[in-house]
Amino acid sequence: IVGIEVLGASSNQVVSADSEGFVKTWDLGTYQMIQSFVVDEITILRAFVSIPSSKRVIAVDREFVAFDYQNTGIADQTEEEPLIKVFYNERLKVFVSGTINVVKIWDAVTGAIKVVITHKDAEITDFCFDDRGRKLFVSDHLGKIHVYHSSTGCLVKKLTSHNKEVSGMIYCQGDKNIITVSWDRSIVVHDESSKTEVVHRRATNSHKGDITCVAYSRHLGLIATGSTDCVIAVREYLKLRILSYLLGHKTDVTALAFVEPYPLLVSADFGGNVAVWAVPTITGKEHRFANKVLTRFINMQSLESSASVNCLDLCPINDDEHSFVLYTGDEDGEVRSWDLSALLPAAGVQKCPPIPASEWDPYKRVENDASHTAETVARKASSIEVPELQAQMEQPLVRQGFSWKAHSDSLRTLKVYRNPPCVVTAGFDGMAKIWTREGKLMTVLRAYGQSTWDFPVEATDPCVPLETQNWLLEKVHEASDEKPADAKESLTNGYQKGPQSVRS
Repeated sequence: IVGIEVLGASSNQVVSADSEGFVKTWDLGTYQMIQSFVVDEITILRAFVSIPSSKRVIAVDREFVAFDYQNTGIADQTEEEPLIKVFYNERLKVFVSGTINVVKIWDAVTGAIKVVITHKDAEITDFCFDDRGRKLFVSDHLGKIHVYHSSTGCLVKKLTSHNKEVSGMIYCQGDKNIITVSWDRSIVVHDESSKTEVVHRRATNSHKGDITCVAYSRHLGLIATGSTDCVIAVREYLKLRILSYLLGHKTDVTALAFVEPYPLLVSADFGGNVAVWAVPTITGKEHRFANKVLTRFINMQSLESSASVNCLDLCPINDDEHSFVLYTGDEDGEVRSWDLSALLPAAGVQKCPPIPASEWDPYKRVENDASHTAETVARKASSIEVPELQAQMEQPLVRQGFSWKAHSDSLRTLKVYRNPPCVVTAGFDGMAKIWTREGKLMTVLRAYGQSTWDFPVEATDPCVPLETQNWLLEKVHEASDEKPADAKESLTNGYQKGPQSVRS
């Protein structure tokens, strides 16, 4: 270590540097690393000094290299810039947050920052993990899609680019595919497992306007896209074949979500309208109101005005449950829950069986162009002949539940999780917050500050439950003609006992 300097008398942060050129900033309150970078211009760093009055640090080898900083961060603040997205990975026990130029991976056990990935090419628009959490896909304003290693932050490869901004990106679990949609009005299904750029399927001119949002259901085998042309297009995932156009919104479609395993789709628009549609099915019986609105409601800001719904998510349900609870986040920073469970029996909505594995081929090569229908449908959607979200169910089926002021500015993303049960939100105010489903604040993502980290997960939790480990070990010993009882006795807290020495 060459030097350790304080970043100002009023700061709770210090900066350290070593001879190899690594510079790191630390929070003295939590002893956590805030930022790390490498001084590439020098070979061996020999001296290091901080000048707080000028907000500058200088590294010295045979030459001086100066770094200026704007500030030392705000206590109990996730980011100083607006957040575009935050999500939690239950398998890896990490949170992932991102602004327009940086993505951070946080340890859910300690609340500390694990990895910082800086994207310099253009402003970030979206990001997601692969199924193992080893790759982080980052899309940007130029239509580029970069793949970074989630542990090191190094660039691994690039996927096939769009011509304009990528507005949505979804990873297809189990298929090694990733769906991207763009303002160039195309939908692309990429093969992320290949070392080179490979596209399985592409649909061009999918909408007359820019595509604003996308939803995917593996169970239903469907993709839905919303656009500024007020049209929702439902396509078959395996062929990108158009199944139906859902017409009724009169303003930009802002958010979409499938209600697995039911053939339902929830949509929201800029005017604050939220609608539940019956969608076509590939398996199972078609609903009598397919391609129509079953019920709708308005996200009211007050008795006189509504608030645009920017994001929505469904409360995860078990296989034996028949509940339908929706969470919405709006431009005023409000989160609301809506219980639509009464809709399922009232509309006679039944669960759809999944597509058989024998018919599931996610690697089909398809290219199609929908320009011949996109313009016609968009013109019809804006005409007075199409009423605004005419519901087929007349009785009131929506009951508002919990609501709370989550952020001081507009919400960007909202995700609901089962284990542990929580709601994760991110907003324009630069904050990422974790709530109970009832709206009680659990904790916030922050690099440093006075707020304590309180998220109910433990590092010692086994990835595979003890019962599953015992069952697997029992099957292994059965195959080798050993007694299962002996195998069970050799397990303690989910780990195999090692050999023990015996004294005679």
